[in-house]
Amino acid sequence: MIAGLYTVWTICLIVAVVVILLAAALLVAILLVARSLVAHGLQALAAADAIAEDTKVIWALADTNVVAGEILATAESIEAHGGRIAGALHETQAVPGFGG
Repeated sequence: MIAGLYTVWTICLIVAVVVILLAAALLVAILLVARSLVAHGLQALAAADAIAEDTKVIWALADTNVVAGEILATAESIEAHGGRIAGALHETQAVPGFGG
């Protein structure tokens, strides 16, 4: 009976050691995967920072478009006023006996 008890105890001890070794192996694997995730996360963050830096110019185009619209409005105003001035000068030269 004691021999059977030692056999059961030995089998349970072997099973416990196997379970502990498997758990340790899984924990090591989890640790390695976590470290890999951190490394890839840092690479992704660096890439995102580079993309953000490279696309600042695109966001500045909105300011450029606003300024271009203001320049266009000014040019159209100059064109309209210049047309009126040219028309007035043309009418002044067309009046007989006026201006010389």
